[in-house]
Amino acid sequence: MKVEKLENLTAADQKALMSIWLAGNLDAHPFIAAKYWQNQAKEVAQQLSQATIYVVQQEGQIIGFAGMQMHYLAGLFVKPGYRNTGIGSLLLFALKSDYQQISLAVYEKKRKSRPFLPET
Repeated sequence: MKVEKLENLTAADQKALMSIWLAGNLDAHPFIAAKYWQNQAKEVAQQLSQATIYVVQQEGQIIGFAGMQMHYLAGLFVKPGYRNTGIGSLLLFALKSDYQQISLAVYEKKRKSRPFLPET
């Protein structure tokens, strides 16, 4: 598998990305009401069209993606069933090769992202 940059985001691409985005947020943030994520979908879809999108595909199907806005990692998501298989690491490796500096923000309660947070 390899990481590719999506140069032109098609309607089908956006639909796949939004499906992965929603599933990822619902799964990763059980402490936030599902309605919140559903209400954010329209804005996120708009932001995707303005971001640099990196994807991993398998058999023509997007199974993971990362969205960059300048040097800010707006999100990294992997489709359910493909998580914990190295897809996220592939995406991060590609981002690190293209960007000298990457910043991100995560919810403090999101345990899997804790290694990204500074010690307090």
